[in-house]
Amino acid sequence: MAYINPLHPPVPSSVHSSYTALAGACSAYQPPFAQALPPTHRRLPQAPSSKAPTSRRSPPCPAVTFELYGAPSHGLGVPMCELLARSGGALERMLVGANDGVGAQMSGSFGFRRANLKILWPGYEHLDRTYPLDIHTPAGPLTRGPLAVQVARAFARFIEELQGYSPAQHGASWRFGNGGIGFNRLMLSALWNVHDDVWLAEVIVDFR
Repeated sequence: MAYINPLHPPVPSSVHSSYTALAGACSAYQPPFAQALPPTHRRLPQAPSSKAPTSRRSPPCPAVTFELYGAPSHGLGVPMCELLARSGGALERMLVGANDGVGAQMSGSFGFRRANLKILWPGYEHLDRTYPLDIHTPAGPLTRGPLAVQVARAFARFIEELQGYSPAQHGASWRFGNGGIGFNRLMLSALWNVHDDVWLAEVIVDFR
């Protein structure tokens, strides 16, 4: 039976959006962005740092996407709190391609054994964080399900670490705690390769 996610009701065509955080990027290496988002949902605006290298040692890797069985549209993502709450079997029933060995494609031509997840957040840019993702295990390349769990844990840690900080004025609506955004509002849509072993997550935030 298909997994039906109550966080993603069918979306009317009147709220379709053409916005993409990666406009102009090569479509083979960017997530399949949703054609529509509910009006209460927004994409986390992220852009690679100006400090990032301008040249690559390794060609870009294809994006890794995360989809729910039964989701009404591609690219709407998976609730991160669900990723941490479910065991392996339940995760396989919820996440499309949970057992796919995506760690192999993330290794790139240099054969990276670990990827670095960079998290950028509006108003907290000066407090950006990078978290290691183990993309190979003794059994072989990491699969999509455990990778999604690692990313969710990184975001949970990120929010916990920044709870005591106030955002810059331009990021006031993206603040954590005290009526602001909590971990249970985050949905993981994809990972995309910024350069070499550095990746960013495509995240959708529920502002309800």
